[in-house]
Amino acid sequence: MSEQLKQKFQIHYYFDDDSHSMNAFVRNKAEKDVLEAIRQIGSLCESEITLETEAYEEGGLKENIIIGMFMTGVAMNFLAPSINNIITHYFIKNAEDRELDKKIKQETLRGLELGNTQKEKELEEQIDLKLEDKQTIRFVSNFYIKIDNYEKVQKIGFKDVENDTEEYIVERKHFKNFILEDEKEEIEDDNATVEIISPILKEGRFKWRGLYNGDKIDFSMGDVGFKQEVIKGKHTFSNGSYIECKLHMTIIYDDFGDEKRRNYSVREVYGVQSLPQGEIKLRESGRKKKRQQWRDEHQGRFDFEEKDDV
Repeated sequence: MSEQLKQKFQIHYYFDDDSHSMNAFVRNKAEKDVLEAIRQIGSLCESEITLETEAYEEGGLKENIIIGMFMTGVAMNFLAPSINNIITHYFIKNAEDRELDKKIKQETLRGLELGNTQKEKELEEQIDLKLEDKQTIRFVSNFYIKIDNYEKVQKIGFKDVENDTEEYIVERKHFKNFILEDEKEEIEDDNATVEIISPILKEGRFKWRGLYNGDKIDFSMGDVGFKQEVIKGKHTFSNGSYIECKLHMTIIYDDFGDEKRRNYSVREVYGVQSLPQGEIKLRESGRKKKRQQWRDEHQGRFDFEEKDDV
């Protein structure tokens, strides 16, 4: 049977008053992100993690988390004694005082007492990889988002209770440093064909559903005129119906450049094919677009003929 090692980690919320209570919804949601981060760190360290909480202490509000670790992997045999340092690293690494983070790393290595320079170097490389995990950073970001929105918390302390280390403090002014900001990319397809799966036949901000380039998408209908035509029954849809349109896409990326989601919006509907194999029925915007395309295609020839006449 695997050996279990237990550690105790403390999160200390400092308030802007002398109270010892915290909004239960905020605390529960924030605590969930902390527990998910710790569980992810356990996974990185090849350990099965069990988590328990003790009764809360006053002094602001102190939350003690008991971390049980079953050491199933080789890495964890070395890192388990220092897991509190690794957790602290993630929750303070973007605070202003970067020396704290360096100190945690040094203490982690020193606490292992390897006595072998080569082994220490190899382990330091392993630790470097485990201290920059994207998923853990995301959980930490979610934690600080919730706490940043709760103005009663002025600062947060993190402490290894098991070894009675000093408490590391993150001030409110640094909370935002931990919050990941999403990047956006705007793309527009002016010749999009979207097969209609679920049209919206009544007023309201409801999403349509369709197929675009073989993918199912939910999209908002931004062409108000077309939306009113649909509501008034001027267009019918059956299996295989599609629209030709200008489709706007917003692609959301996280701080690591990974795509999170896509939002779709139809800005203008040029034409509708109501029946499979039927002809597309152009709207005025579609006819105007077609005339412009024709002019663009023939503009060069007209210029050439005018020069010949001179």
